[in-house]
Amino acid sequence: MKYATPYDIGIGDNVTYKGNNYDVLINYIKGDKDRKGFVPTENFTILINNNGKRITCHDYTQLEVIKQITDHGRLI
Repeated sequence: MKYATPYDIGIGDNVTYKGNNYDVLINYIKGDKDRKGFVPTENFTILINNNGKRITCHDYTQLEVIKQITDHGRLI
């Protein structure tokens, strides 16, 4: 399953990106201010693997959902 919008991406979701498994660590949405005042100019998602290596995905359509933890902020 693929995400329909960047708003569907939840923290902790398990995804596949470029053939590797990751968990979603942070999801930034263009124009949304985070708690520290950062306002991204584009959508991007920071992923982390089991070894702690982080990678940034700039195109949410490349993420394949393995297990979705939340649905628009609600645990499922």
